[in-house]
Amino acid sequence: MRPGRAWRLLRTAFPLRALLTGMLLATAGELAGAALLGVSGWFLTTCAVVTLQADTTWSWMYPSGAVRALALGRTGLRYLERLVSHRNLLSAQVALRARSARGAARLTARELRAQRDGTLLTRLTTDVETVAGLPANVCAPLGAAVVTACLVEILLLAAMPRLGLAELVVWAAGLWCARRAHRRARAQLATAAEARAALRTVLLGSRAAFDELRCLDAVPQARRAAATAVTAVESAEWAAARAERLGRLSLRLLAAVGQAAVLVIALGAAPAQPVAVVVGEVLLLAAGWDLLERLPRLLQHLAAAGDAADRLAPLAADERPVDGGAERPVERPVDGGAERPVDQPVEGPVDESTERPADQPWNRWPRRVTALDGARCVEASGLPLFGSSATLTTTLSGPGLTLITGPNGSGKSTLLGRLAGRLPAPAGTVLLDGTPVHRLPAGAVAGTVTLVEADDWLADDTVAANLRQAAPSADPTALEAVLDVVGLSALPLDAPVGPGGRLLSQGQRRRLAIARAVLRRPPVLLLDEPVAGLDRPTAQALLAGLPRALPDTALVIALQDQDVDLLERPPTEVVRLGGDLAAVAPSLPVPATRAP
Repeated sequence: MRPGRAWRLLRTAFPLRALLTGMLLATAGELAGAALLGVSGWFLTTCAVVTLQADTTWSWMYPSGAVRALALGRTGLRYLERLVSHRNLLSAQVALRARSARGAARLTARELRAQRDGTLLTRLTTDVETVAGLPANVCAPLGAAVVTACLVEILLLAAMPRLGLAELVVWAAGLWCARRAHRRARAQLATAAEARAALRTVLLGSRAAFDELRCLDAVPQARRAAATAVTAVESAEWAAARAERLGRLSLRLLAAVGQAAVLVIALGAAPAQPVAVVVGEVLLLAAGWDLLERLPRLLQHLAAAGDAADRLAPLAADERPVDGGAERPVERPVDGGAERPVDQPVEGPVDESTERPADQPWNRWPRRVTALDGARCVEASGLPLFGSSATLTTTLSGPGLTLITGPNGSGKSTLLGRLAGRLPAPAGTVLLDGTPVHRLPAGAVAGTVTLVEADDWLADDTVAANLRQAAPSADPTALEAVLDVVGLSALPLDAPVGPGGRLLSQGQRRRLAIARAVLRRPPVLLLDEPVAGLDRPTAQALLAGLPRALPDTALVIALQDQDVDLLERPPTEVVRLGGDLAAVAPSLPVPATRAP
């Protein structure tokens, strides 16, 4: 738990004056509530004593007015505190989410890949809300409780030192119990979080493989595994709730002991304090203990905010320029015109008369790239090849076709992942414009390199919506043209694809992901076994259409050995993997192997 980091994040989200204002209003409201309880007890007891004594000279107007003033003051102060706290909460959420989103844009492709299961969304929602709620949920009530307890203790010491010292001992015992209960509950909550993560893994895995489990008659085993995970979650949560309940019970017992000590010490003293004063002290002490009963829950909130701040730290880190220059996205027109930042509006009419005859409909849309896109190439220098002592040294720049081939499990997907920066590679072996690709933000890499994996992600939306992830402004004509390139011209643009593309066949999902990549027009396009699951004519048409659709792109295609003859023209370069030999052979019509 590092609440200090959460505090530093908050200091960047809104001014310190706003936080202090909320804490001051909360403290004033709680003090007014404690004073209201103490004065009310003293007033009612005094009224009863005066009535029994038939004292007609005592005036109740001033105490009654004080009670009403305190009641109105408490209500007004709490209302103002809610207004200030909620304004601070919303301001902090907006500022922290914006800062975290900018930090997410600076993550490398490998870091983004590690958070594809919704972790990044959780950081931007739940964790930001937890940190932003720290002033309202922890700072204000904790400050109010501490100040109120200190003032109550000062009043007791002033009224009777022995009484104040006795209550000080009870306060210390209460703080120890609250701390102990917090530690126990936190340990159980950590266990519950681990069990919840295991349950999520079981449920998602069972859902994704439900058809296979049903065919294997393994659904009962999956159900038992899920039931076991649910039991573990419930057991840990019950243990955490039990620890919190025991903590609150201990504090309530100590509150009763403290109030009883006030009665015994104050009434047994010589001379004894008036009954009305003693009752007022007891109720004032009760108000203080009521605030301290919240301490275990406040400590839980504080620990959760510290943990959330630790998780947000990589996203909320200070922005650093990449190799001496801050990266700014630009749009590069296909006609060779001047680049312009994406946030700068186009001035004057757009001249479309310079469209090249060979341009496809999707080439009319400006491609969003980054300032690092000037190199338009990826350099591999001494990149180790999987399962071999050989290394790869090459430059991927268009136009050209690089073939990566080898038997199953020879490391074709691993090599593509390293070239795209999604998998770790030795420092200095994969460069983009002279910068190691794993050090660059994902946006900088995406402006040059696009990787289509064997099972690429598709949104649970329509075909058109998935394609427009690459070109948001593309019109239906451009979308239909790019579908024709991959042999999906019969697929309607408004057809839903389902969760993960399940409404499509495996070959359709693969080709839709390739069409989305073609729409981006990247300088370097990496394809991992794009013809797997396709019939021979469809596969040949796909491999023949990609170079024509992307004449300026460096294509890097990973194929199995039996699919190499599907290529219409010989590749510019061949990288053959497998066995102890792995080598690069330039300008060969078929894969060749030579010693490094």
